[in-house]
Amino acid sequence: MVTVNVESVPEPARRNEIRARPSSVPPESVADLISQATSALDARVANLDRQLSVLRHLLATPLGSFGRVWETPIEKRIAVTCLGPFGFVVDGVPFENWRSGRARSLFQYLVTHRGQAIPRDTLISALWPDASVSAPATSLKVAVHALRQTLGNLVESPSSVRIVSQGSCYQLTAPDLCLDVEDFERCYASGLASEAEGNVTEAVAAYTRAARLYRGDFLEDILDDWPAFRREALKDQYLFVVARLAGAAVDMEDYHGAIVWCQQLLAKDRCREDTYRTLMICHARLGQRSRVRSWYELCVRTLRYELDCEPEPETERIARLALAGKL
Repeated sequence: MVTVNVESVPEPARRNEIRARPSSVPPESVADLISQATSALDARVANLDRQLSVLRHLLATPLGSFGRVWETPIEKRIAVTCLGPFGFVVDGVPFENWRSGRARSLFQYLVTHRGQAIPRDTLISALWPDASVSAPATSLKVAVHALRQTLGNLVESPSSVRIVSQGSCYQLTAPDLCLDVEDFERCYASGLASEAEGNVTEAVAAYTRAARLYRGDFLEDILDDWPAFRREALKDQYLFVVARLAGAAVDMEDYHGAIVWCQQLLAKDRCREDTYRTLMICHARLGQRSRVRSWYELCVRTLRYELDCEPEPETERIARLALAGKL
C-alpha cells in the first residue's frame, strides 16, 4: 500500500484534489433547487413589473385637491358637487338662480342626505339654529315651496328630482342625479376592500379616483354648522387616501410622485409629522439633502408653533440619516 504525504503534494495538485471531492448535496438536487428559486424569482419579478407599470401610470400625475374639475358622467343630466364649493349643474350648465337662499340651503341639506326622510325638526335645527327666528316652521314651508318651484322649472321630468313629504318628514328623490361626494365614498370603500384582499393595484386605482374627486373640503363655502361633522369625516378619509398613495409611490420608488402626494397631505394637515418623515426620505433618495434640511426645519417650526411640541425621536433619527446620506 502506497501512502501519500499530503504535505508533499504540490499546491496545484492539492487544489485540484479539493475541487474533485464530491459535494454533500447531489448535483441534481442543487440544480433542482436553483431551477425552483429561479422560477419563483422570475414569477415575482414579472408580477412586480406588472404592478409597477400600473402604479406608475396611476401615480404619474397626482391630482388630488389640485386636480381637474370633476367630470359628470354623460348619462347624468343633473350633477351636484359638494367637495369644494357647492355646484349644481343641469345639462352642463351651472345653475345659480335660486329663488331664495334658504331654498338653496334646503336643497344642499336634502341632496347630501339623498334618499333619507328628514324630520321637520331636524331641518329647522340645521337651517334655522338661531332661536330668535320667528315661526321657523313657516319659514321651512316657504323654503320647501320655493325649492319645489325651482326644481319644477329646472327639469323636464318632475320625477327626476323632487321633494316628497312623508308625514312630518321631507325627502329628496333624485335617481338620475350624480353627486360627487357619493362617488368619493364609493371609491374610498372600494380601495379599502381591495387593500383588505391584498390587491394593491386595484386599491391604488380606487384611491387615485377618490383623490381626483376631492376638489376641496365638503361644502367649504357653507358657513352653517350642519356640514361640519361630515366635512371633518370626509377630510379624514381623504387624508387616509393620499397617505396610502404616497406610501405606494415610495414602495414603487416613485419619489417625485410621493413628494407631490405628501405636499397635498400637508396642504390639508400641516402637522402630520409622518408626512415630513416621508418627504425627507424621498429627497434623501433623490440626493437632495438641502431639501431634507428644509422640510425638517419646517417640521420643527410648525410643530412648535401649532402644537407647542418638539419632533418625535423617529423624526430626528430620519433627519440625521437623511442628511448623512444613509437612507
